[in-house]
Amino acid sequence: MRTDRLRPLLRPWHRSSLRIRAALGAAVASVLAFSVAALWVGGAVHDQWTAVTEKQAERSIQLVTHDIPGGSQTWVESLQESFVLVLADGQLAFPVRPWDAGRVWNDARTDVSWVQASTLLKEYAGLPVEPFAKMPPYPQNATPGRTDRIRIHLPVHTRLWHAPQDGPDLTDRDVTLFKRVTDQASSEALEKYTGIAGLPAQRVTVYLLVNPTAADQAEDRTTGILLRYVLPGATLFTALIAWLVTGLALRPVESIRRGMARIGAGAFHERVPVPPSRDAIARLAETTNTTLGRLEHAIDEQRRLVSDASHELRSPLAALRNSLEVPLAHPAGVEWPQVVRDALTDTERLQLLTDDLLLLAAVEEPAGPLGGEPVDLADLVGEQVAERAHPSAGGPAFLAVSLEPAPVPGSELRLGRLVRNLLDNAARHARTAVAVSVTVEDGHAVLTVTDDGPGIPPQDRERVFDRFVRLDDARSRDAGGAGLGLALVRSIARGVGGTAAFTDPPPPGPGARAVVRLPLAAGAPDRG
Repeated sequence: MRTDRLRPLLRPWHRSSLRIRAALGAAVASVLAFSVAALWVGGAVHDQWTAVTEKQAERSIQLVTHDIPGGSQTWVESLQESFVLVLADGQLAFPVRPWDAGRVWNDARTDVSWVQASTLLKEYAGLPVEPFAKMPPYPQNATPGRTDRIRIHLPVHTRLWHAPQDGPDLTDRDVTLFKRVTDQASSEALEKYTGIAGLPAQRVTVYLLVNPTAADQAEDRTTGILLRYVLPGATLFTALIAWLVTGLALRPVESIRRGMARIGAGAFHERVPVPPSRDAIARLAETTNTTLGRLEHAIDEQRRLVSDASHELRSPLAALRNSLEVPLAHPAGVEWPQVVRDALTDTERLQLLTDDLLLLAAVEEPAGPLGGEPVDLADLVGEQVAERAHPSAGGPAFLAVSLEPAPVPGSELRLGRLVRNLLDNAARHARTAVAVSVTVEDGHAVLTVTDDGPGIPPQDRERVFDRFVRLDDARSRDAGGAGLGLALVRSIARGVGGTAAFTDPPPPGPGARAVVRLPLAAGAPDRG
């Protein structure tokens, strides 16, 4: 159900071109990468500004704790941080403020405005002053100048109204404060500094706020610049680069497409260009050229087969027509039974030639894995030799030299046709004898047929396996065969993963020796 709902949404994506999808993918990746980078850079800037702010706060608290024992306020002109004093009894106190009571003072003549630095923390202490967090004082025997760093949580609301001039509202936020103890301060100095009379001499604990707003603002500015300006520009640039690079990468594919279009129009001799890069596109082009080569060879073989078959069929058809037209034109004295017998002979030749062509076409079709029971090649050969045990007048004698059991995969009918064609070819050219053997060597069944005929010249031993090939007058149509017997032998052998070839005859010669090697069936013993 979810897939059905998403399918309409994904349809525009699937219909888009590869370049568009690559550009969109690069743009999405760029958005994600630069967004993460912007957040990371913003965090790094925040950390750097925090470190700077903390160093400044540490210097400021040293200045404040130095001024309190003398009752002076030299920090008023330069201090940026807000702080609060904790007396020995835990009471909160603030420095004596100038006449403006903490309000913003504006000078129209100089356009200067400022607010006392301790205002922010006073918003949380309120009036009357009350503790807003657990901020205990140092013991009076603490080492002078001792400084610690603490974290506190500011309340959700301030007790006094927050003025915008005092900076961002820090309510409900964890903040960092530096805690430092002063030297012994006299009653007069404390009264002068805090405005509270009658305080005993003591050491005062100062809490100074590390203002986090500067780091926050720096982080916001940095992240804003990256997300508002850098991110869109980088995304467009990345998408454009992906568009251009994908187009360059697809140029070899377009070249292959144009080449295939030309070849599809009939230019089967052409090949697609192979790019110099050794990548998947180059391998695709090489595989395509290999396939085109096989296709061209198959088309040439088909054309040659049609041409040869037409030529071979023309003669028996012409003879058949002549054997019928002449008696019809001159019927006087014609022996019609003989005419019919001659026509039947030509028809049988046509039938044999057609059967061989159909079998050759079936054998040369790509076949799947060979199945069924294995066939014992020795039994097939033994049966064929037994049929020829009593040669006709003038025919050669057949001798089974050695018949070792050799189970091979394949069709019994086709393997029987292979053996028959080899024996018929040998009988047609042998003078007196044909020797046949079946042996097992190196995981193969080896069928050898040797005759004592005129033999085959070495330069023609491959050509005789072509269709409709006859080497001399002795191999004419009248002598038997249409030139397809050996072609069928090789095709059937190749169909089961074997080979067929003519080799040198045994000495002293002459003669011809045909050798067919077929792989043994799975599980068959190898006695070679």
